[in-house]
Amino acid sequence: MSRLRSAPACSRISSTLTAVRSVRRCLPLFVSVRPRTPLRVLCVMAFDLLHQLRYSKPLPVATHRVLAALLDFGACTNAIFDKKAYRRKELELTGQILDEAGLHSMVEEVLRRLSDLEGRRPSPFGPFEDDRQFHEARSYREAVVRLWLGTVAATAAGSRCLEEGILATDADDVLELLFRIVMQCQIIDDVLDYSRDASAALPSFLTASASLPDAIERTYQAACEYAHDRDLPRSDDVLPLRAALGIASICAKLLIRLGRWRCACLKSATSPRRRLRSTGASG
Repeated sequence: MSRLRSAPACSRISSTLTAVRSVRRCLPLFVSVRPRTPLRVLCVMAFDLLHQLRYSKPLPVATHRVLAALLDFGACTNAIFDKKAYRRKELELTGQILDEAGLHSMVEEVLRRLSDLEGRRPSPFGPFEDDRQFHEARSYREAVVRLWLGTVAATAAGSRCLEEGILATDADDVLELLFRIVMQCQIIDDVLDYSRDASAALPSFLTASASLPDAIERTYQAACEYAHDRDLPRSDDVLPLRAALGIASICAKLLIRLGRWRCACLKSATSPRRRLRSTGASG
């Protein structure tokens, strides 16, 4: 997986126009059967943009469809491991599309690696202020994201080497940008799904600690680290992706702050002193 090649410097206007072309090309996906969520459409857009930056040409429409099927297949597979509802017919149909695209062997390898990761998933609700427990939950989340992101990257590049795609998510500067965007989206998802994840005892950023306030603070620190982009490429070529990281980071931090505020309100409402005051007032 090659790095972004050093071409003549692209102006901010040209990089923005390239991003606009990717958006325009992928707009039909919003009303297509798949992918099934706008976030997955944005993922296809990102790889179309990445392909244009590297090779000065967009991804073929046929590749858009394969990536869309791969993203939907991944969502179904993750739902199975989390024991959540999924459409069996959708899993079979997307699997058939991937087989027809010649991805059977790579998908089998992805499922094998995913099964291994899920078999070693960390337990939720670790001891209060346990750095190790939160680190394990975060590492688990990152490993699953790198696995699927690497799979999509390899497929978009026309490669059948899964290991190459996974390694690129750490070694390739632009894919590292995409990885951080996805991790911010993962944090947003964990915040929004906290109640369901907690009731199902699923590992996530917010269920990593038995203390929700402690998990919230650690998750906020993680969001800040993903947003830190000093070691990422600053060329005008990747300006749209840097802007996307900035937007995702702002959204993640705002949601975490909202969660922190709600925890503070609940803690205040259930504190012994407040209950005593309420009892005294009613008496």
